[in-house]
Amino acid sequence: MPGSDPYHPTESYYECVSCNERTVSTEHLGACPSCGEAVRNLAVARE
Repeated sequence: MPGSDPYHPTESYYECVSCNERTVSTEHLGACPSCGEAVRNLAVARE
C-alpha cells in the first residue's frame, strides 16, 4: 500500500480566471483581490 504524501504547504497559489493576476495566500481565497472575480488554486492538477 502506498504511503501518504508528507508535504503540507503553508501557502497556496491562486490565479484569477478573469484578469489572470496571481496571488499567494495562507488562507483559502474565494475571490481575486484586484477585480473580485473567481480564482483557482494553481496546485490542483488540470488535465
